[in-house]
Amino acid sequence: MRARLARLVLPAALSAGCGGTAAPPPAAASSAASSSDSTPAEPSIAVTAEMGTPHVGDAAPDFDLVAQDGSHVKLSSLRGQVVMLAFVTSWCPFSQAEQPHLKALAEQYAGKNVKVVAIDIKEDDAGFRKYLDRMAMPFPVLHDTSGAATAAFTPDHAQPAIKDRSAVLVTSNIVVNPQGKIVFFTMVDTLHFDAQLVHVRHAIDDELAHAGGA
Repeated sequence: MRARLARLVLPAALSAGCGGTAAPPPAAASSAASSSDSTPAEPSIAVTAEMGTPHVGDAAPDFDLVAQDGSHVKLSSLRGQVVMLAFVTSWCPFSQAEQPHLKALAEQYAGKNVKVVAIDIKEDDAGFRKYLDRMAMPFPVLHDTSGAATAAFTPDHAQPAIKDRSAVLVTSNIVVNPQGKIVFFTMVDTLHFDAQLVHVRHAIDDELAHAGGA
């Protein structure tokens, strides 16, 4: 898995995502988001060292954010578990398409030392509630009101023209190992959208297998 992620991704390939300056119109994006059967054999937009920090192999930046139930969640408090981070918004059609699969993933790995956490990026209370009201999510959905926590995860050279660094990561997914290091990091691929989180599951399974064999 780690070897498959070690590839350079052209920043131009990211420009069609929800965070890009040239985002597709809603109709086109919705069509792409529904094409879950086009998942490529390997992640096609994987964050590597060439894109800057953080990337696979780096320590995941810590955060302390408030969840939908009012509790605080710190990433560092989840050490010892495999953590899947999903960066979402209510308005991105790719986040919307991914949402039921995030719920299914959390249910699939319940009781297996895996923690799913969604981070809603820089939305007001109405936007945050809109995401939550689509369906009950059985895991923390954190409200990154300023976008600062998300920006800390944004690689330096990913879409450098975008001034709001938190916007770059809309519908990105990260897997953090029990030691707090990033082992999987992809940005949304609008042409081959992995709505069903196939590659995220592979990364989680790799970590669980590694822990079981340690």
